[in-house]
Amino acid sequence: MIEEDPQILTEKRAVGLICRPDRPEIEEIANQIAEFLISENLSVQVDPGSCNIVHKKAQPTLIEKMDVDFVVTIGGDGTILYTLTKLKDRETPLFCVNRGTVGFLTESDTESAISSLRNILENECIIENNVNISSGVGERRFEDALNEVYVVSKIPGRLLSLQVYVDGVEIDSGRADGAMLATPVGSSAYALAAGGSILAPNVNGLIFVPVCPPRFELKSVVVPDSATVEIELVKPGVSAYAVIDGQTRWEIAPHETVWMKKSEGVSRFIRLYDNYYDRLNTRLVPRVL
Repeated sequence: MIEEDPQILTEKRAVGLICRPDRPEIEEIANQIAEFLISENLSVQVDPGSCNIVHKKAQPTLIEKMDVDFVVTIGGDGTILYTLTKLKDRETPLFCVNRGTVGFLTESDTESAISSLRNILENECIIENNVNISSGVGERRFEDALNEVYVVSKIPGRLLSLQVYVDGVEIDSGRADGAMLATPVGSSAYALAAGGSILAPNVNGLIFVPVCPPRFELKSVVVPDSATVEIELVKPGVSAYAVIDGQTRWEIAPHETVWMKKSEGVSRFIRLYDNYYDRLNTRLVPRVL
């Protein structure tokens, strides 16, 4: 869902700044962005674990303590996913500058970051809302996922035996290295690499994708985003992990069932315009001569 004509700044007039920590060359653009935002009379809260900002008005602030109008990330999709796991409010809008490998979720490169921020401060932008997935085992609840919840064997190369349910009805069973449920935005990430289809963001669905099933024992399937999907571990003595967006993992015991469904919350990205298919065309579709 697209929010037209959003009001980006509130009375807080505060912006968070988070960087990919293993790329020292990011510091130059991070300092330029911090200096620009401060020159616009904004408070800048900087994650001290990832950004080294020299401006004396920048406020070192842990991600989980940031209370801001929006967050600027500099890195790739991994930086974005890490940020979402740490933010106390996952619906804080993100403006993402690409210094990663693919950066499908990012909006700007380093050269256009400042000019893009000028537009954003003038509300010349939109906000793209993306579905999240809630998951857990029984009453135990995991973090929400923007991309996918992946149930995978604890021992690499060892197959899991799975039963898959949609709204309580068994739809498939078989063996695989693992299986995941992905959102439309996540369908262009790990789910795509595992053989799933890309879901456009306006499709009200989630996609179940098995990973390396022998003899095609499990099949990929798109389900309504109103459905609850369950993956049950059925092989005695075999446990697994539930991996959330590749960031955190939770141990799943034999015979336990992981439930997954659309979260009540969303993740929000600041875009200059509705550019999903442009990003798909330029960042994910291979080019050949």
